[in-house]
Amino acid sequence: MGIAPLSLNSVLPAPSISPSLSALPAPSVAVQAVPAALAAVISANAVDSPQANQAPAPAPSAENQKSESAALFDGALKVLIAGSEAVPFIKTGGLADVVDAVSRGLAARGHDVTIVLPKYRDLKTSGVELTPAGKVSVPIDGRVETATLLVGKRDGVRVVLLEHPEFYERQGGPYAAKHAALGLSAYDAAGIDDADERFGFYARAALEASRVLGLNPDIIHAHDWHAALIPSFLKSDAYKNDPVFAKTKTALTIHNIAFQGAFAAATAVKLGFDAADLDHKGGTNYLKSGIVAADAVTTVSPTYAREIVENILFGMGLEGPLRAREDGVHGILNGIDPELYDPATDPLLARNYGVEDAAEGKAANKAALQAKLGLDAKPDSPLFVVASRLAHQKGIDMIFDSARDIVRLGGQLAIMGTGDAQTEALRAALVLAFPGKVASHPFDEHAVRLLFAAADFLLMPSRFEPCGLSQLIAQRYGALPIVTTVGGLADTVTDLRDDPVNGSGLIIRAIASISLSRAVADAIQGYHHPEAFPLARRAAMTKDSSWEISLDAYEALFRKLVRSERPEKS
Repeated sequence: MGIAPLSLNSVLPAPSISPSLSALPAPSVAVQAVPAALAAVISANAVDSPQANQAPAPAPSAENQKSESAALFDGALKVLIAGSEAVPFIKTGGLADVVDAVSRGLAARGHDVTIVLPKYRDLKTSGVELTPAGKVSVPIDGRVETATLLVGKRDGVRVVLLEHPEFYERQGGPYAAKHAALGLSAYDAAGIDDADERFGFYARAALEASRVLGLNPDIIHAHDWHAALIPSFLKSDAYKNDPVFAKTKTALTIHNIAFQGAFAAATAVKLGFDAADLDHKGGTNYLKSGIVAADAVTTVSPTYAREIVENILFGMGLEGPLRAREDGVHGILNGIDPELYDPATDPLLARNYGVEDAAEGKAANKAALQAKLGLDAKPDSPLFVVASRLAHQKGIDMIFDSARDIVRLGGQLAIMGTGDAQTEALRAALVLAFPGKVASHPFDEHAVRLLFAAADFLLMPSRFEPCGLSQLIAQRYGALPIVTTVGGLADTVTDLRDDPVNGSGLIIRAIASISLSRAVADAIQGYHHPEAFPLARRAAMTKDSSWEISLDAYEALFRKLVRSERPEKS
């Protein structure tokens, strides 16, 4: 059973432009066997249409999933990955890390992987030799927009850049509005400026680039609303009979359902659709269209997959289309790069350390951070840290409320991040109220490594969190996360109070300041326990948060898609 294709009869073929280069060769990486076990909770345990308060279905055993994955392996796949950002080229958030990790991880397993990115003004291309490879054109609102293709290679991954200066070479980052004086960001969309055209163009230009370069992808993996129109374009008359895409299947990954690409109804018509094709509540919604049209929908943790399907507070208006999918929503947990985030080799630390000398190493880094931020030089004070946007979603109000309890119980608090003017004022007042006990620093990609290495506890009381990476990095560096039981936080932290042997953090029982304060008190009590705290730190540092299990899940899902036709929904 599946979802019937959209009509999309009005989309016209893109203008034909001959490429200047022929199809490029696949990456020369030997095909490797699929690694072991698709982990039970983390991998392909899709969320189907729920009943209220229904317990999750039991996950298949790791051995069964291992056998299934091995049985599906029969050679390299051609995978095109479309996401609006990717490390190391451009990054504003975790999306960039995921696009990079999945693309390089699949390429390392022998697959032919291509990523397509807009050529933003701030794009970093050092070390990647780029070659012009033709042009692509896309009709928009009665005119034709054209981009030059620049092609290179990095770590076995083909990199395709769309050079369109008017759309992408703007000051202010990848989501800057056309009229900078408006102070708008295209990431939120909501009908502003020309974000609909920029990313509508991006989605269709990615398909045209595939045609020009002769990629013939088995799978197109689209990320978030910026690329979510790709499945809808493929089901339109312009592409549904195109031999280039005759066997192409699509997977859409939702990183944060709060950002949907919602525009006026006229946007659909500008891009060549009928307004009804992309309609959601009277407007055009890119993410909703992708949810309906994609062959598979995934998100970045099993718990978040359940939340956005079952709970209207998390689904944010798209729970209906998600529930309508007969094949469910696949929750595949994000990971981190264990080589990049390794306290034993990290050059940004005051002292490197491993599991066996964590106490000494973290003490040296704590002393360095205390000196850097102006905290009192107290090695025995438990250090609580924050590393995130200072936003309501991240529970910054609860953190501010609990700061007094942290100080009263002998702890210190270091806050690294940025927020709006009101939040920044509250943070400054907190630092003034508790000199030497509370400190702050703007978010910095380099300094945050020292923060994790110095920390005893990471505060992350999010109101919703699709996956989260900070808690995984903190664990790797021996800091115990204190988290709410939402999204990926619930999937990655085991409460040491419930499981003293495997506990890797503490879970806040309710989303409230008093609950956070209670967890802080328990954390400080545990910190002074001579056996419990070192055991929990060891469990956190030795926990496997690498990408391998998640790559197993993506690989198995992609193979299922290419080996089977999606049945029609009756």
